[in-house]
Amino acid sequence: MADNNQPATKQDLLDMRDELIEKMRDLQTEVLTAFHGWARPIEIKLRTLPMIDERLGLLEERISELERQRPHH
Repeated sequence: MADNNQPATKQDLLDMRDELIEKMRDLQTEVLTAFHGWARPIEIKLRTLPMIDERLGLLEERISELERQRPHH
């Protein structure tokens, strides 16, 4: 068991630095993975908006054409 009352050696500090870097990289990966899981459905929805707008425009044109063709009473 390590004696916690002994001063840290340079190697101890280097080991702690390496462990900290590894933990930070793991945390970064977790954050990016979580963000990707959240952002992916939103990205898909944003990509479909132009298609929806285009389809609505086509439907409006068709409705207008039908209304013009309808006999007026």
